[in-house]
Amino acid sequence: MDFIIEKLKQYNIPEIEIERYNEPHRFWHNLDHIKNMINIAKSRNVLSDDLFLAIVFHDIIYNPKANNNEERSAELLCKYIDNEEIKQAILDTKTHEPKSELSKQLCDLDLSFLWGDYETFIDFENKIFKEYQFVDYNTYKEKRLEILSGFGINPEWLNYVKYRKPKIAVYAGSFNPFHKGHYNILKKAEQIFDKVIIARGVNPKKNNKITDLPAKVQNRQIETYTGLLTDFIDGLGYDTTLVRGLRNATDLQYELTQYRFLQDLNPNIKIVFLFCDKEYEHISSSAIRSLEMYNKQDKYLL
Repeated sequence: MDFIIEKLKQYNIPEIEIERYNEPHRFWHNLDHIKNMINIAKSRNVLSDDLFLAIVFHDIIYNPKANNNEERSAELLCKYIDNEEIKQAILDTKTHEPKSELSKQLCDLDLSFLWGDYETFIDFENKIFKEYQFVDYNTYKEKRLEILSGFGINPEWLNYVKYRKPKIAVYAGSFNPFHKGHYNILKKAEQIFDKVIIARGVNPKKNNKITDLPAKVQNRQIETYTGLLTDFIDGLGYDTTLVRGLRNATDLQYELTQYRFLQDLNPNIKIVFLFCDKEYEHISSSAIRSLEMYNKQDKYLL
């Protein structure tokens, strides 16, 4: 990291720019990826100043939901450096079709994990899966196989993507509003499961205002259902576990009753109950809605 910062200082590029790689939605396209590319370039004795800048800036703007990351990254480079060859090399990482020697070096480093060992590929695929967790699993798997097949990688590695069965959970609730207690349960669930779908149950007979979920959770898959929760889970088409959050013994007794109904509707349903941390056990959406009348709700929201 010190090496990167010192090199950036030579071009009067502020350290705050490299902090973009620490954004919470990044699991693969982060600072570790940049460091790895630099280390490989050093080991090959090809790390020129132009290649260094191309590496650092090629993913500096990254939003997995956007399709203009390379363009915006190149634009940010041009804010500090006027170099058309570096700019084009960054743009070439969109298709990985290099148009210069610098571009070829950058693209090769960017995809070096594809030619490494099996463990490196698994680590890559698991992190990409996290970055694209907002995509439904069936769609994700189809698109990943299509993309990876285009690179001509080892068929055994494609089989990992094809036959992998990630641990996926459904965290269901009205989340009206989604508060710090909900987020505490979500983070606990994500320590257990590869992916947690946020499922918002909406009663069409009620005219309650549905609040937007906070930006902090927008990189997850967010679904809305209006019927039975068991029907929603069955409709996903893959194995999932239902996550229920508990604040206290009263919640536990209520959830046990609900569990019996869910079992009647779907005898095969799997449920995990998670207690929130003590500091959140008094927070509820209904209490927050009451506090909204006095503008005292913000301390409980994300």
